[in-house]
Order: sequence, then structure tokens, then C-alpha cells
Amino acid sequence: MTLFIIGQIMLGAYFILSGFNHFAKLGDMTGYAASKKLPSPKLAVIVSGLVLVLGGLGILLQFQLAWAYGVLIAFLVLAALLMHNFWADKDAGMKMSNLINFQKNLALAAALLMLLSL
Repeated sequence: MTLFIIGQIMLGAYFILSGFNHFAKLGDMTGYAASKKLPSPKLAVIVSGLVLVLGGLGILLQFQLAWAYGVLIAFLVLAALLMHNFWADKDAGMKMSNLINFQKNLALAAALLMLLSL
């Protein structure tokens, strides 16, 4: 049980820090979202930052876990498909970076699916 709690703290903190990063680097993140042709890129970055922070807090505080896992799964899959579409990249470095982030997002979504099933 102790290891599970440590893992939950680490996972929650990861999402909280990722969400705060959306706000700390709002300009850069908005530019990247705009380059991916997202409608209302600044709003998308703000909303996704809130989803990450609130989902991470849910995990960290063990509050509304099904909701937290669900919104984070949805975010991770959408971000993988819309933001890390490596198959569309021409630059080899960008393709590799997006492939890594695509795989990371799907792996995190899979882990959250497993937690949701408990």
C-alpha cells in the first residue's frame, strides 16, 4: 500500500507540474498550439493546463479519482493525436520528439486506465 501511495503522489505531482508549465510558458505553448492549427490556441492551453492541475490534484488528494483519471485519459489521448502527430512532421528531430511524446501520452493514458479499473 505504501508503494501505491508513493506512486499516486508522484503521478499527481507530475500532472500538476505539467499543468503549471502550461501557465508558466503560456506564450510558447500558445504558439505551438497555433502551429498545430488548434482553434483558440491560447484558450486551449489554459483549459488543458486547468485539466492537468485539477486532474493531478484529484490524484494527489485521492478526490473524485474516477473523474480525475477520466479527464486526464481524454486529455492525453487528444494531446497525443492533435499535438504530437509525428506522422505529419517533415523534420527528423521534430518527428522523433513528437513520437516520444505521443508514446508517453499513450503510456500514461494506459496506466490511468489500469488505475481506473481498480
